[in-house]
Formats: sequence, structure tokens, C-alpha cells
Amino acid sequence: MPESPYDGKDIEQWGGITDTLIKLHPLKPDEIVEIVLKSWDDIFNSKIGSFQIGKEIFPAPQMLSFFLHELIAHNLGLKYPDLYKVGTEKSEKDVHSIKEPLHSIEIKASSHPNQIFANRSSTAISKRTKGQKWIFYYRKF
Repeated sequence: MPESPYDGKDIEQWGGITDTLIKLHPLKPDEIVEIVLKSWDDIFNSKIGSFQIGKEIFPAPQMLSFFLHELIAHNLGLKYPDLYKVGTEKSEKDVHSIKEPLHSIEIKASSHPNQIFANRSSTAISKRTKGQKWIFYYRKF
């Protein structure tokens, strides 16, 4: 696993580090939007048995979230087969960058109407703070 760019940095620096990582990432926002919209189209052009999703069958939000999570990873792997693949190993993120693991991606989808929740990581130290918020300190990226 690559060393985290956050290692040894003060928490106040993390926002700037994140901004830099986003700017350096090979996928640009328009490409991500295109893949996400294609994944939604794939869902609504799919059938379960003889039934069209969104017409005769209406999956629960949790199921739609699962489908979206899976299809984004698969669609990125199809569009960029030399750069990305669906993460299959425990050490890989949802979308594994073949050439540069630092560019691997975790996909977050939620059926909650207002929030997307992050996973707790076994490589993170969590601490409860006032106001019932959780802060995660990541040791490894």
C-alpha cells in the first residue's frame, strides 16, 4: 500500500493536500459525471427477469445504491482498461488504479436522502468529539 500523503502532516493541512490530490488525479470531473450518468442509464435500461427497472419494478434505495456502486467501478474499468480495474483484493480500493495505486478510488453511495457516510477504516484512529461528530485520522491511504 502506498504511504499516505497525509502522514506526518497537521490536520489543518489536509484540505490543501486533498485539493492537490484531486488536481493531480487523471480523471477529471466531467469524466466522472459521464461515468456516473452512464451507470444510472445502465440501471434504468436493465431488467430483473422480465421486469424493467423503473417501470415495472422499483428497487429499494439501498439496492439502487449497490447497483450504482458496482456499475461505476465496472464502467471505469471498461472505459480505461489499461488504467483501472474493479478492485477484487482486500488491499485494493473499489476502483484499482493499475499503474498508480495512489489514484485508486473508493466509491461512496448512500440511500440516505441527505448524507453519504464514510467507511471506518482498520487503518484509521477514530475519536469522538463534542457535538457527536466522528473524526477519522488516516495513517495509510
